[in-house]
Parts: sequence; C-alpha cells; structure tokens
Amino acid sequence: MEVCKVVRKSGQLWVSLGLGIVALLLTACLPWQWDYLNEATGRVTQKDVKERFGAPLRTKALENEGSLWVYRYEVRSSLVGMRGDMVGGAPCIEYLLTFDGKNVLTYWTRQPCGLAHKG
Repeated sequence: MEVCKVVRKSGQLWVSLGLGIVALLLTACLPWQWDYLNEATGRVTQKDVKERFGAPLRTKALENEGSLWVYRYEVRSSLVGMRGDMVGGAPCIEYLLTFDGKNVLTYWTRQPCGLAHKG
C-alpha cells in the first residue's frame, strides 16, 4: 500500500512540475510591452512611458484633455515572431496608449499596424 501512495505522489509531482514549466514558457512568449503596460495602467505618467518605450511614433490630443500615443514594433526576425510579437501573422504591431488630462496612462490596446487613424 505504501508503495502505491509514493508512486501516485511522485506522478502528481511530475504533472505539477510539467504544468509549471508550460506556464512559464507561455508567459515567456508574451511581449515585454504587455507585462509593463498591464502593471502600469492607472499608475504611470507619460514621462514614465517615454523613459521605458522612447518617443512615440505619433501623438494625438483627445477631446477630453487626454492624449493618444502610438508606438510601432516591426518584426524583423521569424524567431521574434514565434515569441508572440505578431498578431494574426502581421509582421508589424502598434500599441495605442491613452492618457488622461493628468498624463496618466488609463488604457492601452495592441493591433496590427495601419489600423490606427493617422493624424
């Protein structure tokens, strides 16, 4: 009886270890921008984002005294694309960041390049 309990616990340990490794690999495949923006929303200012991402490609003043910043990332390597930097196979991704009137990041989204209105 004791041998069966040890084998079962050992099998559960391997399954748990395997699931943990898979979870770690999946999170490693997410672009670094996702992690930062998820943590930063509602907390960081335009200055903080600019220090982390650099100058935006485009900016646009919004009617509510806020602003929209656009960042573009072009995939230059198929290995990068395999990491999850591409959506739907598009080799270029834009991040649209919305700031309120106090310059605090309030919302962000990610999409294939070219969908954002220019201006």
